[in-house]
Amino acid sequence: MCITNSGTQSPTILLNLSEDIFTRYDINFFLVVTYQYQETSVYFLIGLGIYSEIGTIKNKVFALYYDHLGFIHKLTPDHSEDGGVFEGFGNSRSIFGQPPDMGFNTALAPQFLSFSEVIFFAYVPLDEPPETIHTKKFNNMHYEKLIQSSKSGKAHIRKILQHKTPKGFLSSVIAETINAFGLEDENESPCLSSSLLIDKTSNFTYKLTLTLQTADSSFKTSDIEKTVVIPGYSSFLITEILDPSNALALATMPQSVPLNMTFVRESWFLYNFGSVNGRKWSIFSKPCNYWFQQSDDSLSLNVVKYIDLGNSQVFKVKIIPNSNRFQIIDYPLVEVSVGNPMLLEVKVAGAFDDTNSYLVEISVTSRSLRQGSTSLALIAWAASTQCFVTTVVTTLKSSCSYLRAMQHVSNIIIPFEDWISGVHEDSQGFNMIKTLPVNYRPPSNMGIAIPLTDNFYNADPSKPIPRNLFRKSKETGKYKQCARVASREECNCTNDQKFSHAVAFSDCKEKVPRFKFPVTQYPISLEIFSENERIPVKSPYLVTVTEVNMRKNWKLKHFVPQNVKKLKNHLEAVLRVPVYNPSGLNISIRGSELFHFRVSVVPGVTFCNLVEEFQIYVDEVPLPFPGHTLIAVAAAVVLGGLIFTAFMLQLHNIHP
Repeated sequence: MCITNSGTQSPTILLNLSEDIFTRYDINFFLVVTYQYQETSVYFLIGLGIYSEIGTIKNKVFALYYDHLGFIHKLTPDHSEDGGVFEGFGNSRSIFGQPPDMGFNTALAPQFLSFSEVIFFAYVPLDEPPETIHTKKFNNMHYEKLIQSSKSGKAHIRKILQHKTPKGFLSSVIAETINAFGLEDENESPCLSSSLLIDKTSNFTYKLTLTLQTADSSFKTSDIEKTVVIPGYSSFLITEILDPSNALALATMPQSVPLNMTFVRESWFLYNFGSVNGRKWSIFSKPCNYWFQQSDDSLSLNVVKYIDLGNSQVFKVKIIPNSNRFQIIDYPLVEVSVGNPMLLEVKVAGAFDDTNSYLVEISVTSRSLRQGSTSLALIAWAASTQCFVTTVVTTLKSSCSYLRAMQHVSNIIIPFEDWISGVHEDSQGFNMIKTLPVNYRPPSNMGIAIPLTDNFYNADPSKPIPRNLFRKSKETGKYKQCARVASREECNCTNDQKFSHAVAFSDCKEKVPRFKFPVTQYPISLEIFSENERIPVKSPYLVTVTEVNMRKNWKLKHFVPQNVKKLKNHLEAVLRVPVYNPSGLNISIRGSELFHFRVSVVPGVTFCNLVEEFQIYVDEVPLPFPGHTLIAVAAAVVLGGLIFTAFMLQLHNIHP
């Protein structure tokens, strides 16, 4: 059975598990778990195409998972196991034991192309039943693994080949020699002391004849499945011993067979990659050959990144070679796989540095109004499955981050300690902090004594409500945090709620910024902040401003560029509220006491619902009309009366 990544546009074979019989499987970016009747096999993936069997699990009930640091854990009903800090570098041997041999039970015939390159042909007997032929062939799992001889030597598999010829060999691998393979000697194979003649017996079999034999030189039954190697010619896998002087063999390259040629002693050699009396070769994963380094020093291999509309995220990784035993590859070492390429715009750039490390920079931008999520997999495809990190999977969400918000930046800075004490004086001794009265409500347009808002500030249900004489004032005003409790202590206000500007926590709000009348051109500076940046709110962002307690006597001033004016007019027609350019926005207030403003970003340029609130308390306000006029008239009347009285006393020569 082949397991493919059928979710992509061009399905790719992940695993070829035709030799296994299993009832079901589970798969993710790192592991494939197949469930057989007696045991469970676990395969480790490197993206697409490279995988290794890392072991089996005997437990009938278990769960495997990777934590955010990349360590694997196994959970069973009665205990748990983890790879640990040291065992995790590799394939968690504390869970799966030693890495299994990924070889299969047949003979290999080496064909040397050069001193450092060799082809290994997998032998399939001519009478092999069709249903078991697949068990004697190389498959995708052997890609990028090491072939090791039981005698000595190893080679790095670089390519898997499937073919129908030559006869008896249906698959092969091209490998790069790391350490030279050990040869058979005359003590192990006495036939090596003779000369060798090669003759053809049929369309695909050849007879090997020993000539100039000594008394001890002959073919032995132990020579079956050994390979005759003649430099410059085809190799021959011995399949049958006819007599001490003759043997039948299959050629790995029939077009290069030296027919009717005799090769003297020490001009031909024997290699033993057979399976008679035990397999003489094995396949294992190569040692870790690359390190995966993330430039942001993040320890997590599976992170979630949010990308707002019009914004970008940049990811940088470095692939560092840590072995000189394997060939240094001079083409890109990282494969970038995007789950949904239509959702985000992804650009990739990579280059090698002077140390042969490969640096990759991936830029991801959200340019459409589509929201959704996708995965971005960075796969070090040339890395060994023994490496701790071979794939980094980042979940990208084209939406608003939970940590993204808008903040009003006040033009005065008041330390937190002063907010606690309630006193912060400016250079003229004016206290910039106002502690609100208990159960305070701001005035309305009908007057200071007639509040009409539902919002209480510094609420305390156990205390009387001021300015609550008129019927309309009694009908309004609703507790939120303090609803259905008897005292302020039962409101359970936290410090964050007490210092919050949100109207939802107005019951807890105790102190607000205080300004002298009049407030003129107070700058409304706004910033958008997230987990890694702070940016000022400016075009193309547009905002609306409202006063949550329906107060008037305030006016906004802003500058609208020509390229924004048409958009502003369109939005005002759609939203039916004034729209402002946040750049250079300021406010002037001609009223008194508390003003509570809410600033909202107009939708369409962000996925986030960006809303910010701030308060301004205006104090030391002159008396409203006609207070000044009445005082002036009364003062004039009194002063005039005093002057008239003094004149009359002087006129009549009266001396009090």
